[in-house]
Amino acid sequence: MATLYILDVPEFAALVQAAQSLNGIRVSRGGDYFAISGEEVLIPRKATGLRRAVWFGALTGGYEGALRRFDDDELVISR
Repeated sequence: MATLYILDVPEFAALVQAAQSLNGIRVSRGGDYFAISGEEVLIPRKATGLRRAVWFGALTGGYEGALRRFDDDELVISR
């Protein structure tokens, strides 16, 4: 299972909300972080509405798995 950890701050709320609407993705909360998990975590930036500066801070909480893509358009982490 691939997991992306997102700090629970207002700046990343749109990313968490977008992840909750994706099929095959589970979002849970633990402490100060959200865990976004799935066989593959694929989040398109356009779905989040995040500006580039915040988008590129999305990995600051860490992740488990292999980072396959992280650019202006999408974030992909798989196992």
